[in-house]
Amino acid sequence: MAMGLREQVNGVRVGVRYAVAAHSGPVGGDWYLSTALPGGDVMLAVGDVMGHGRTAAATMVRLRAAMTHLALAGDEPGAILAALNRMLCRRSATTLATAVCGRFRPADHSLTWSRAGHLPILWATAAGVTALDQPYGMALGVDPAARYATADVVVGPGDLLLMYTDGVVERRDRAIDQGVQGLADDVRTAMRAAAPGDRLRTALDCARHDNPEDDACLLAAEPV
Repeated sequence: MAMGLREQVNGVRVGVRYAVAAHSGPVGGDWYLSTALPGGDVMLAVGDVMGHGRTAAATMVRLRAAMTHLALAGDEPGAILAALNRMLCRRSATTLATAVCGRFRPADHSLTWSRAGHLPILWATAAGVTALDQPYGMALGVDPAARYATADVVVGPGDLLLMYTDGVVERRDRAIDQGVQGLADDVRTAMRAAAPGDRLRTALDCARHDNPEDDACLLAAEPV
């Protein structure tokens, strides 16, 4: 996955790998967000608009902008996803998307997060890499009355959180659960091999883009 970004936001080191499907042109339907919020918190998110090309990219831009606006206004993750869902459901054309977003509070190292039909967040610690238990939440654009539950986890210094789209883990010759486990195994190996200050970069470098027909986005975040 060629395109990359590394930055520090309110005491959280963030890195991203992003790749667009081979036939989609320069912009795809996947997006990520790492935004400093008033008061010192950080909004972290990854999303995936179903489909490819300019239509998916235009929807992606609207969803990302709306998510940023709602986060800066102080909305919590579950309320943000509910608002995005209503926005998509009002469209005349059927458009579906998945997303995961979390509000990280550096003051107590807690992450409050919600998901909309999206793959689980991976949590990498010195003890290993596990998928966080997923709060309930259906894909965006299905039911305007859908509600999105939240979950909480405490993330210590040196731990990594990984949010990703299905293009990172999906291949035609294996189940997507196997792809998630494969990513977890790769990150576990990277965490063991890297020096403490280099874990985020090494974890991102291990990411693959095994399905060139799909967009792919991987965001890793590490409290520092």
